[in-house]
Amino acid sequence: MPSLISDFVYDIFISYRHNDNRAGWVTEFVKNLQEELAATIKEPVSVYFDSNPYDGLLETHHVDKSLEGKLKCLVFIPIISQTYCDIKSFAWQYEFCAFNKLSKEDQFGREVMLSNGNVSSRILPVKIHELDSEDKRLLENELGGPLRAIEFFYKEPGVNRPLKSIDNKNENQSKTDYHNQVNKVANAIKEIISGILNSRQRNNSGQGETITHVDYQPDGIQDKSIAIMPFVNMSNDPEQEYFSDGISEEIINTIVQYPELKVVGRTSSFSFKGKNEDIRVIGRMLGVTKILEGSVRKSGTRVRITAQLIEVHTGFHLWSKKYDREMNDVFLIQDEIAIEIADQLKITLTGEEAKFKPRKQTSNVEAYQLCFKGRSLYYKRGATMFEAIKCFQNALEIDPTYALASSGLSDTYTMLAWHGYLSPGEAWPKALSEAKNAQKYGPDLAETHNTLAVLSLLYDRKWDAAEREFKKALEINPAYTQARIWYGILYLVGIRKKFDEGREQVRLATENDPLSAYAHSGRAITVSTTDLFEEGIKEANYGNMLDSESYLSHYALGCCYHWSGNLNEAIKEFEISLRISNQHPWSLYALLLAHQKNHQKDIALKLYQDLEERYNTGYLSPTVLAIACAALGKDERALKLAHIACDISDPYLIEVCVNYKDGDTLRSIPGYEQILKRLGL
Repeated sequence: MPSLISDFVYDIFISYRHNDNRAGWVTEFVKNLQEELAATIKEPVSVYFDSNPYDGLLETHHVDKSLEGKLKCLVFIPIISQTYCDIKSFAWQYEFCAFNKLSKEDQFGREVMLSNGNVSSRILPVKIHELDSEDKRLLENELGGPLRAIEFFYKEPGVNRPLKSIDNKNENQSKTDYHNQVNKVANAIKEIISGILNSRQRNNSGQGETITHVDYQPDGIQDKSIAIMPFVNMSNDPEQEYFSDGISEEIINTIVQYPELKVVGRTSSFSFKGKNEDIRVIGRMLGVTKILEGSVRKSGTRVRITAQLIEVHTGFHLWSKKYDREMNDVFLIQDEIAIEIADQLKITLTGEEAKFKPRKQTSNVEAYQLCFKGRSLYYKRGATMFEAIKCFQNALEIDPTYALASSGLSDTYTMLAWHGYLSPGEAWPKALSEAKNAQKYGPDLAETHNTLAVLSLLYDRKWDAAEREFKKALEINPAYTQARIWYGILYLVGIRKKFDEGREQVRLATENDPLSAYAHSGRAITVSTTDLFEEGIKEANYGNMLDSESYLSHYALGCCYHWSGNLNEAIKEFEISLRISNQHPWSLYALLLAHQKNHQKDIALKLYQDLEERYNTGYLSPTVLAIACAALGKDERALKLAHIACDISDPYLIEVCVNYKDGDTLRSIPGYEQILKRLGL
């Protein structure tokens, strides 16, 4: 039976390993699929299925010539198993890889736009086993992106086998039904073939690509906008994950030099890591028209980096390139990719920025990898920040001039003091020393300026200097979420009482990094501080939806409920935050305030005793205890603790006592004006 399109030999090609058909699974699947196709597609479709008992062709056959015609098909279905991903097999080398190459070069391309506007690959994998990570990487490296497959395997602890037609879906952990999955394959084939036929019809009518390309601009989405997906680690070593992540993050930090280009923040792009999400869905969620995907394979002193720039609406590959270089060239590759993207989007630097500026880096790959492992741990906040310190320190032992590692180390010490894990007396000298190192060796890095801004704000209390540094950091990198949140909430709202400007900064943070729970939590706190409680609760709930295991998200939601007067809901959220964070002092004192205001004084006093014990036996922010004392009417002790907080430059004093509603009672104590005077406010 010929193909539906005369230029092709078959409509569907089924590729499999002989071992996977010993019990007849593939034969039964093909039989059921053909029956389902007959009931799904009006015209008969041709299926090539090699029933030869050997694995593909024999060694004596001329493989290329024998498969040249058969592989000229519309849809290629590989039966992905534990044995399929073998680079020595005929099925892998002469069927899967061969079709992947041929389809990119034929008249329709590998990706096809469906009638509903989504994009699908003409490679439609059917997965019959859970795969080893090495096999998954091999597949994704060949495909140049995530593996998207229809699953046909039975899930049960200790079991990894193909789904059978006789299996009861209620006994299967994934609840998948064999016949329903066959129907999904048939419907997917119908969509792909319809997309191909529609594309052919448009081309024959002279419309060409103008329907699907060039002028498309979704409502509310900036045309020149891009998200950099985390590059896939194709190496066997899991530690190389940080190396791959670092490359993706550095491309983000490099292309923000183009003022015409909207670049999505790291957290939002990285939220899709390891997920087989449709490109169109990613684009809609991130509000972008272009996506950069890629992979990294490190072997010895060599590295192979692949990158593809994809148009979200059509799925078309606007540009792709493979880089085979020495490891030390990886930093040049990052800059090359950024320039290639700009060229594809017709973006240029103007004025004083006319010359593209490479970011200051290390020349040592090991230091680079350690630094980005440290940043990954730092982003998680909590006790993992101590692990981040070790990574940054090890990177600096290798390269003492590595400014990005110094900046990361300084920020980590600051955050440890801010969150109450280290005393300011221990944290500040180290944070200041590393900030000077970052300034010396990386004066043009946004990270360096943000580090200096935070130290000016929380340690030196040099407000004008803090504003200059924040603005410089955001001028260099407008997508720097952390700098924008801190500038908005700590400086503009907290210090200068510029509420409209502060709210705008945190709004921009969520616009640039729309899937960042941290950004939405920061925005929730900011708007609720300025009495926009409904908006705050909405933002905090969204942050919780994005990351339900973030103690900061629950803490922020609790604050919004508390300040709006919903004490019962506030108490619930603070209790969740305490459980997740292993008794974080912020959530502990916030819970005390909520119980006290809710007339549950016995509970509040018990929580106060817990805080006093922490203060007397270890380190606890004197600001935290001062707020608790003020809430319980212990005014003299509260004021004394506030002065101690001034003495040691407790970073939490700036955040809470300057503007947070939690500090209202403390600020109303007679004599508190002396604290403001000491702060220079």
